[in-house]
Amino acid sequence: MRDAEIAALDLVDNHPPGVLDHLVRTAALVTGAAGARINVLTSSAQHTIADSNGAVGRSDIEASLCARVIGTSPTGRHVVPDATVDPRLRDSEWVTSGAVTTYASTELVSSHGVAVGTLCIFAPQPVEVAESTMLALQELGAAAMEALETHRRDVDMQRLLSELAGGSRELRRSNEHLAAFAGQVSHDVQGPLAAVQMSLQLLEEEVATDGEPVQDPDAVAMLMRRAMSGAQRMRATVAGLMDFAVLGGRLEVARLDTGVLVEEVLQDLSARRGRTEVVVEDLPPVHGDGVQVRAVLQNLLANAMKYAVAERPVVRVSGRTVDGVTRVSITDNGPGVPVAQRSRVFDLMVRGDGVSQTGVEGLGIGLATCRRVVESHGGRIGVGEAPGGGADFWFELPDQTDQADQPGAVA
Repeated sequence: MRDAEIAALDLVDNHPPGVLDHLVRTAALVTGAAGARINVLTSSAQHTIADSNGAVGRSDIEASLCARVIGTSPTGRHVVPDATVDPRLRDSEWVTSGAVTTYASTELVSSHGVAVGTLCIFAPQPVEVAESTMLALQELGAAAMEALETHRRDVDMQRLLSELAGGSRELRRSNEHLAAFAGQVSHDVQGPLAAVQMSLQLLEEEVATDGEPVQDPDAVAMLMRRAMSGAQRMRATVAGLMDFAVLGGRLEVARLDTGVLVEEVLQDLSARRGRTEVVVEDLPPVHGDGVQVRAVLQNLLANAMKYAVAERPVVRVSGRTVDGVTRVSITDNGPGVPVAQRSRVFDLMVRGDGVSQTGVEGLGIGLATCRRVVESHGGRIGVGEAPGGGADFWFELPDQTDQADQPGAVA
């Protein structure tokens, strides 16, 4: 029981500095003893955690005077005027060497009623230990035990406060990510939704013939296919993002036709494309999760369309494979990203300085998500300057990947 209580209070290695030293020096002065100690007694060792002469450390339990008397008095107080004749102590090396003749101690009893050690005094010569002296020693022992338990409570409180602070930071981070995820779902669904809406509007115009037969059934069929395709992409996007949030976004890695992905994205962005000229070069395939890679392309293309110059907006999509890594670049002829801001634009809720002056709306969410997706694939993402000015946003994915069963980015 004593070992368990000592371990629970962490008395051997964790005790208040300074306070105990003052108590043992006071005990020596009050009693007129040569020395005073606070000993913690485990089943295998005596741990002197404070000594009026500075002699702290560990010693064998067999050599301990305090271990021989603890638990033998109902009052918890022990007075031995002459240890040379006391059967419990007389064969101790401390006594036979003449270092200790008079010994007295008071047990340190925890709030659970367990004696964990002693506050003891000793002298090499006979010393009268009066009742008042023992009462003073007992009070000092109680103060020592209170100091030890208070220190332990303080340590526990500090650890709890630290854990609570960490939990609060984690909760705040989770709330931020939840808000970002909600915004990203809205952001990524808008493209396919706009394509569906535009196709249905055109379809409505096509069939609004005041009861007359539809003039161009092929056009109606094409618009229906576009609407269905957009709806299917929207469903796949939502399902992928939900899986991203709930399951951690397991990557379904496959060899992807980058050109087809770009064409699908351009269809989804046709409503906001306006007069933007989009040049798509021959693109090499990439390896990755189709839903997530398409989300990256959609974000980067949407950004490029937003920031391209208003007079003659041009966006170019290119790609190349070098040493087993495929880089896809999306450039525009807009204002570009200043060098000092390029390392920050991929942070959550960060937009470049001066962006608000362009009148372009945004949440600072898309690029952060792009980085998480690309890095979850073992790739890289960055931004540079396009030839002739403007921004060159690029991402790289390894051609061969073993990440089919790896967690995806965290939304």
